Amino acid sequence: MDYKKIALAVLGLFAIYSIISSPSQSADVMQTVFEGISDLAKGIGDVMSDLLDDASSSE
Repeated sequence: MDYKKIALAVLGLFAIYSIISSPSQSADVMQTVFEGISDLAKGIGDVMSDLLDDASSSE
């Protein structure tokens, strides 16, 4: 048995059930998740920019 496929299927079914049963709450959760991902990407970009600025100023 492939437990990974079963777990993903159960997770997918739970996500579909959650969206159907309370769409507004699901939308709020997804907005929060995407804002978190966006903030994380911005933070990584800021760190990389700072590292490149430090590397170029030390030359």
